[in-house]
Amino acid sequence: MSTITSLDKHGNTLEFNPYEKKYRYKVNGEVKTGCTSIIDPRFGKAGLMGWAKKLPIEALKWQMRDDGKPIDEIEAYISKLKTKVDELSIKDANIGTMMHTLCEDYITGKKPVAPTTEPLKTMFPKFTEWWDNMKIEVIETEKTYYSEELDACGTVDLICKMNGKLGLIDFKTSKTIDYANYVVQLSAYRKMIMDSTDYKIEFLGLVNIPKDAGLPINFRKIKVKNDYLQAFKLCKQLLDFENDYSKQLSDWKKLINKQKREKQKQKQ
Repeated sequence: MSTITSLDKHGNTLEFNPYEKKYRYKVNGEVKTGCTSIIDPRFGKAGLMGWAKKLPIEALKWQMRDDGKPIDEIEAYISKLKTKVDELSIKDANIGTMMHTLCEDYITGKKPVAPTTEPLKTMFPKFTEWWDNMKIEVIETEKTYYSEELDACGTVDLICKMNGKLGLIDFKTSKTIDYANYVVQLSAYRKMIMDSTDYKIEFLGLVNIPKDAGLPINFRKIKVKNDYLQAFKLCKQLLDFENDYSKQLSDWKKLINKQKREKQKQKQ
Protein backbone atom coordinates (compact mmCIF):
# COMPACT_ATOMS: atom_id res chain seq x y z
CA MET A 1 0.00 0.00 0.00
CA SER A 2 1.32 3.43 -0.93
CA THR A 3 -0.09 6.90 -0.28
CA ILE A 4 -3.87 7.06 0.22
CA THR A 5 -5.41 10.20 -1.26
CA SER A 6 -8.86 11.69 -0.58
CA LEU A 7 -10.74 14.99 -0.81
CA ASP A 8 -12.65 16.73 1.97
CA LYS A 9 -15.75 18.90 1.58
CA HIS A 10 -13.59 22.03 1.18
CA GLY A 11 -11.72 20.55 -1.78
CA ASN A 12 -8.52 19.92 0.19
CA THR A 13 -6.41 17.01 -1.04
CA LEU A 14 -5.50 14.80 1.92
CA GLU A 15 -2.61 12.34 1.65
CA PHE A 16 -1.79 9.60 4.14
CA ASN A 17 1.17 7.23 3.91
CA PRO A 18 0.88 4.55 6.64
CA TYR A 19 4.46 3.39 6.06
CA GLU A 20 6.03 6.81 6.49
CA LYS A 21 7.15 7.30 10.10
CA LYS A 22 7.76 11.04 10.24
CA TYR A 23 5.84 12.77 7.43
CA ARG A 24 2.71 10.62 7.17
CA TYR A 25 0.20 13.38 6.37
CA LYS A 26 -0.01 16.06 3.71
CA VAL A 27 -2.76 18.56 2.93
CA ASN A 28 -2.54 20.13 -0.52
CA GLY A 29 1.09 18.99 -0.61
CA GLU A 30 2.00 20.58 2.74
CA VAL A 31 3.20 18.31 5.54
CA LYS A 32 0.86 18.23 8.56
CA THR A 33 1.30 16.72 12.00
CA GLY A 34 -0.68 13.63 12.93
CA CYS A 35 -3.02 13.60 15.91
CA THR A 36 -1.14 11.02 18.01
CA SER A 37 2.21 12.72 17.33
CA ILE A 38 0.75 15.83 18.96
CA ILE A 39 -0.87 14.07 21.91
CA ASP A 40 1.33 11.18 23.06
CA PRO A 41 4.59 13.05 23.80
CA ARG A 42 2.66 15.74 25.69
CA PHE A 43 1.20 13.02 27.94
CA GLY A 44 4.66 11.63 28.55
CA LYS A 45 3.93 8.40 26.70
CA ALA A 46 6.98 8.42 24.43
CA GLY A 47 9.38 9.42 27.20
CA LEU A 48 7.93 7.02 29.75
CA MET A 49 8.08 4.11 27.32
CA GLY A 50 11.78 4.77 26.70
CA TRP A 51 12.41 5.15 30.41
CA ALA A 52 10.47 1.96 31.19
CA LYS A 53 12.64 -0.02 28.75
CA LYS A 54 15.92 1.51 29.89
CA LEU A 55 15.58 1.31 33.68
CA PRO A 56 15.41 -2.53 34.11
CA ILE A 57 18.33 -2.96 31.70
CA GLU A 58 20.44 -0.46 33.66
CA ALA A 59 19.48 -2.18 36.92
CA LEU A 60 20.53 -5.56 35.51
CA LYS A 61 23.81 -4.07 34.30
CA TRP A 62 24.67 -2.76 37.76
CA GLN A 63 23.63 -6.04 39.40
CA MET A 64 25.96 -7.98 37.09
CA ARG A 65 28.78 -5.61 38.04
CA ASP A 66 28.02 -6.15 41.73
CA ASP A 67 28.12 -9.91 41.09
CA GLY A 68 31.64 -9.58 39.74
CA LYS A 69 30.97 -10.22 36.06
CA PRO A 70 33.67 -8.94 33.67
CA ILE A 71 32.83 -5.65 31.92
CA ASP A 72 33.16 -7.06 28.38
CA GLU A 73 30.77 -9.92 29.20
CA ILE A 74 28.29 -7.47 30.74
CA GLU A 75 28.33 -5.13 27.72
CA ALA A 76 27.91 -8.03 25.26
CA TYR A 77 24.94 -9.38 27.22
CA ILE A 78 23.31 -5.93 27.60
CA SER A 79 23.73 -5.27 23.87
CA LYS A 80 21.89 -8.52 23.03
CA LEU A 81 19.20 -7.70 25.59
CA LYS A 82 18.60 -4.22 24.11
CA THR A 83 18.28 -5.75 20.63
CA LYS A 84 15.73 -8.26 21.88
CA VAL A 85 13.71 -5.52 23.63
CA ASP A 86 13.61 -3.51 20.40
CA GLU A 87 12.51 -6.60 18.44
CA LEU A 88 9.69 -7.26 20.88
CA SER A 89 8.57 -3.61 20.69
CA ILE A 90 8.42 -3.79 16.89
CA LYS A 91 6.57 -7.11 17.07
CA ASP A 92 4.01 -5.63 19.46
CA ALA A 93 3.43 -2.65 17.16
CA ASN A 94 3.07 -4.98 14.17
CA ILE A 95 0.45 -7.04 16.00
CA GLY A 96 -1.60 -3.89 16.52
CA THR A 97 -1.28 -2.95 12.84
CA MET A 98 -2.24 -6.44 11.65
CA MET A 99 -5.21 -6.58 14.02
CA HIS A 100 -6.47 -3.23 12.72
CA THR A 101 -6.26 -4.58 9.15
CA LEU A 102 -8.17 -7.74 10.11
CA CYS A 103 -10.87 -5.67 11.82
CA GLU A 104 -11.26 -3.34 8.84
CA ASP A 105 -11.45 -6.23 6.38
CA TYR A 106 -14.00 -8.11 8.48
CA ILE A 107 -16.38 -5.23 9.13
CA THR A 108 -16.32 -4.24 5.44
CA GLY A 109 -17.22 -7.77 4.35
CA LYS A 110 -13.88 -8.83 2.84
CA LYS A 111 -13.83 -12.12 4.81
CA PRO A 112 -10.12 -12.19 5.77
CA VAL A 113 -8.37 -15.52 6.31
CA ALA A 114 -8.15 -16.26 10.04
CA PRO A 115 -4.61 -15.90 11.44
CA THR A 116 -2.86 -19.07 12.63
CA THR A 117 -0.33 -17.67 15.12
CA GLU A 118 -0.80 -16.15 18.56
CA PRO A 119 -1.86 -13.71 19.78
CA LEU A 120 -3.82 -12.88 16.59
CA LYS A 121 -5.23 -16.43 16.50
CA THR A 122 -7.04 -15.64 19.76
CA MET A 123 -7.68 -11.92 19.23
CA PHE A 124 -9.40 -12.13 15.84
CA PRO A 125 -12.23 -14.60 16.68
CA LYS A 126 -12.73 -12.72 19.93
CA PHE A 127 -13.35 -9.58 17.87
CA THR A 128 -15.57 -11.24 15.25
CA GLU A 129 -17.79 -12.75 17.95
CA TRP A 130 -18.16 -9.35 19.62
CA TRP A 131 -18.83 -7.58 16.32
CA ASP A 132 -21.45 -10.10 15.19
CA ASN A 133 -23.39 -9.53 18.41
CA MET A 134 -23.35 -5.75 18.00
CA LYS A 135 -25.80 -3.85 15.82
CA ILE A 136 -23.38 -1.50 14.11
CA GLU A 137 -23.85 0.05 10.68
CA VAL A 138 -20.54 0.83 8.99
CA ILE A 139 -20.35 4.28 7.37
CA GLU A 140 -16.62 4.68 6.71
CA THR A 141 -13.40 2.94 7.74
CA GLU A 142 -9.73 3.98 7.89
CA LYS A 143 -10.24 7.42 6.39
CA THR A 144 -8.10 10.51 6.91
CA TYR A 145 -9.57 13.82 8.11
CA TYR A 146 -8.17 17.32 8.57
CA SER A 147 -9.12 20.31 10.68
CA GLU A 148 -7.81 23.69 9.58
CA GLU A 149 -8.56 25.09 13.03
CA LEU A 150 -6.51 22.38 14.75
CA ASP A 151 -3.95 22.32 11.90
CA ALA A 152 -3.70 18.54 12.27
CA CYS A 153 -4.70 15.29 10.57
CA GLY A 154 -5.89 11.91 11.80
CA THR A 155 -6.95 8.55 10.39
CA VAL A 156 -10.13 7.24 12.00
CA ASP A 157 -10.75 3.51 12.35
CA LEU A 158 -14.52 3.59 12.03
CA ILE A 159 -17.45 5.95 11.56
CA CYS A 160 -20.69 4.09 12.22
CA LYS A 161 -24.27 4.18 13.44
CA MET A 162 -25.44 2.59 16.68
CA ASN A 163 -29.03 2.85 17.84
CA GLY A 164 -29.65 5.50 15.22
CA LYS A 165 -26.77 7.70 16.39
CA LEU A 166 -23.67 8.56 14.38
CA GLY A 167 -20.34 8.08 16.09
CA LEU A 168 -16.69 7.18 15.71
CA ILE A 169 -14.94 4.15 17.14
CA ASP A 170 -11.23 3.50 17.59
CA PHE A 171 -9.76 0.00 18.00
CA LYS A 172 -7.02 -0.51 20.59
CA THR A 173 -4.87 -3.58 21.28
CA SER A 174 -3.19 -2.22 24.42
CA LYS A 175 -3.64 -3.90 27.80
CA THR A 176 -6.12 -1.24 28.87
CA ILE A 177 -8.02 1.73 27.48
CA ASP A 178 -7.79 3.66 30.75
CA TYR A 179 -5.56 6.32 29.20
CA ALA A 180 -6.51 9.98 29.11
CA ASN A 181 -4.69 10.50 25.81
CA TYR A 182 -7.15 8.11 24.10
CA VAL A 183 -10.05 10.38 25.08
CA VAL A 184 -8.21 13.45 23.81
CA GLN A 185 -7.42 11.60 20.57
CA LEU A 186 -11.08 10.75 19.94
CA SER A 187 -12.16 14.31 20.71
CA ALA A 188 -9.68 15.63 18.15
CA TYR A 189 -10.88 13.07 15.60
CA ARG A 190 -14.45 14.23 16.11
CA LYS A 191 -13.42 17.83 15.43
CA MET A 192 -11.52 16.81 12.30
CA ILE A 193 -14.46 14.80 10.95
CA MET A 194 -16.99 17.55 11.59
CA ASP A 195 -14.70 20.22 10.10
CA SER A 196 -14.05 18.28 6.89
CA THR A 197 -17.43 16.57 6.32
CA ASP A 198 -21.12 17.11 6.98
CA TYR A 199 -21.22 14.33 9.58
CA LYS A 200 -22.53 15.21 13.05
CA ILE A 201 -20.70 12.88 15.44
CA GLU A 202 -22.86 12.18 18.49
CA PHE A 203 -20.76 9.63 20.39
CA LEU A 204 -17.17 8.43 20.77
CA GLY A 205 -16.22 4.81 21.35
CA LEU A 206 -13.17 2.72 22.26
CA VAL A 207 -12.92 -1.00 21.57
CA ASN A 208 -10.15 -2.79 23.46
CA ILE A 209 -9.05 -6.06 21.83
CA PRO A 210 -6.65 -7.52 24.43
CA LYS A 211 -3.84 -9.89 23.50
CA ASP A 212 -4.47 -11.88 26.70
CA ALA A 213 -6.73 -14.86 25.88
CA GLY A 214 -8.39 -14.59 29.28
CA LEU A 215 -9.60 -11.02 28.81
CA PRO A 216 -12.82 -10.15 26.95
CA ILE A 217 -13.46 -7.38 24.44
CA ASN A 218 -14.08 -4.10 26.23
CA PHE A 219 -16.29 -1.51 24.53
CA ARG A 220 -16.60 1.90 26.14
CA LYS A 221 -18.53 4.98 25.07
CA ILE A 222 -16.86 8.32 25.86
CA LYS A 223 -18.79 11.49 26.62
CA VAL A 224 -18.40 14.34 24.17
CA LYS A 225 -16.94 17.21 26.22
CA ASN A 226 -15.39 20.45 25.06
CA ASP A 227 -12.74 20.16 27.80
CA TYR A 228 -11.30 17.09 26.06
CA LEU A 229 -10.91 19.01 22.81
CA GLN A 230 -9.36 21.89 24.73
CA ALA A 231 -6.78 19.43 26.07
CA PHE A 232 -5.79 18.63 22.48
CA LYS A 233 -5.44 22.33 21.67
CA LEU A 234 -3.12 22.72 24.67
CA CYS A 235 -1.05 19.78 23.42
CA LYS A 236 -0.78 21.50 20.03
CA GLN A 237 0.32 24.75 21.69
CA LEU A 238 3.03 22.87 23.60
CA LEU A 239 4.22 21.21 20.39
CA ASP A 240 4.35 24.58 18.60
CA PHE A 241 6.33 26.02 21.52
CA GLU A 242 8.77 23.08 21.48
CA ASN A 243 9.28 23.43 17.72
CA ASP A 244 9.81 27.18 18.00
CA TYR A 245 12.27 26.80 20.87
CA SER A 246 14.14 24.03 19.02
CA LYS A 247 14.56 26.40 16.09
CA GLN A 248 15.86 29.12 18.42
CA LEU A 249 18.37 26.66 19.92
CA SER A 250 19.48 25.59 16.46
CA ASP A 251 19.98 29.21 15.39
CA TRP A 252 21.89 29.94 18.60
CA LYS A 253 24.23 26.96 18.08
CA LYS A 254 24.87 28.02 14.50
CA LEU A 255 25.75 31.51 15.72
CA ILE A 256 28.12 30.17 18.41
CA ASN A 257 29.84 27.90 15.88
CA LYS A 258 30.17 30.80 13.45
CA GLN A 259 31.75 32.98 16.15
CA LYS A 260 34.18 30.16 17.02
CA ARG A 261 35.23 29.79 13.40
CA GLU A 262 35.77 33.55 13.09
CA LYS A 263 37.96 33.58 16.23
CA GLN A 264 40.02 30.69 14.88
CA LYS A 265 40.57 32.58 11.62
CA GLN A 266 41.69 35.67 13.53
CA LYS A 267 44.25 33.61 15.48
CA GLN A 268 45.66 32.27 12.24
